[in-house]
Amino acid sequence: MNQGVVKIGEAIGRQVEQHPGRAAKMLSVAYQFVSLQASKFPSKKRTSSREFLQGRLARQMAEMLKDPSGSAVVNIFMPSEIFHALKIPIMAPEALATYVACTAAEQPFLEKAEERGAPETLCSYHRCLLGMAESGVMRRPLLVANTTLACDANQLTFRRLAEKWKVPHCVIDVPYSIDEDATAYVAGQLRNVSRTAQEVSGKKFNENDLKEAVARSNRTISNYRTYLARRGEVHFPEAMTPELMLDFNNHILIGSRDAETFTQMLLDDLKTAPRHTTEKRILWMHILPNWQNTIMDIFQGADNHRIEVVGSDMAYSSLGRLDPDHPYESMARRLVTDSYNGPGSRRIDATLKMAQDMGVDGILVFCQWGCKQTQGISLAAKKVFEDHGFPTLVLDGDACDRLNGGSEQIVTRANAFLEQLEAAGKGGSRP
Repeated sequence: MNQGVVKIGEAIGRQVEQHPGRAAKMLSVAYQFVSLQASKFPSKKRTSSREFLQGRLARQMAEMLKDPSGSAVVNIFMPSEIFHALKIPIMAPEALATYVACTAAEQPFLEKAEERGAPETLCSYHRCLLGMAESGVMRRPLLVANTTLACDANQLTFRRLAEKWKVPHCVIDVPYSIDEDATAYVAGQLRNVSRTAQEVSGKKFNENDLKEAVARSNRTISNYRTYLARRGEVHFPEAMTPELMLDFNNHILIGSRDAETFTQMLLDDLKTAPRHTTEKRILWMHILPNWQNTIMDIFQGADNHRIEVVGSDMAYSSLGRLDPDHPYESMARRLVTDSYNGPGSRRIDATLKMAQDMGVDGILVFCQWGCKQTQGISLAAKKVFEDHGFPTLVLDGDACDRLNGGSEQIVTRANAFLEQLEAAGKGGSRP
């Protein structure tokens, strides 16, 4: 990690214990600067779509830290159209912890969470958010809302946050079954979230605003499907960072004007992207450790033309068409049919289909520290993928905690995987 960034993170960390408000302000200013740089002084090394989304996400993080009193804290899979329609800002721990880790400021928050009883085995994203709340850096929002989808840590983290802040807590229970009864059940819960959000915010809900938010989601997803259809054919610079941002765009920002605008810009960038040549293309399962320069150097793709990440399973976990005239049912169906819902075989099957459609050279399963779901399916996923001709690397790591990164081992194994893919390319095509 850049030493200048490390020094900034250390300076922020020194304020956490005695001056949490000052630490929050320093983080907010840092992300305001990132947003300003992306919008006013974009880098020529980055695509316009990436700079646009970077600016919007950084601005959202800055505003949440500056004043969260009118916002909602949600998990990444919570349907966000409700909040966008009500103009309630939202924050997901996966996004905030990513930014905090990239600012090299996560350690005091991880330590604070453990001091207050959070086990070390808990996902570091969730520990980071808990530590920010316990330290007072992250202050009281309007409400807390989460789904049961994908992560068992949700049930612990969000309940604890709601209790600490003494705010309403909405939980969307997502059944494993994929049928109309499950959709109706989830849709009813989403209507309750809508009523609660209106009550605590004092904002009147306009059903047409929600329908328009769902219509924007439809267009955003349609743009993303078009992007995926071409993505396997081209070389796209800074491939790893945009794929992580797509995770956030297709969940946290979905339903907003920014999400739709980003995917439109993404398609424009693809029009001028060169066809791929020697790059080995891989699909990535789960979170990407963007703070880790050694991993970025290998997988970024823009400089070495050896390997390129062309998709991550969280971004394409639910791509079904929505019906704006039935917004709650559409959002509910998206949750029920999400590949992260139910047995791990759904995620495996979704990634296998994407790998086949995009003609990738290999698949990387990243087991984020504390994520029992991904760890639990990793070996089964590897067997299925390799049985279908896709070389697969299962990599253990931590996308949030720098002290739990294991850089040398990860780099050794990643380089060996790349050499395997290159050797396979010389010997003939994949089955």
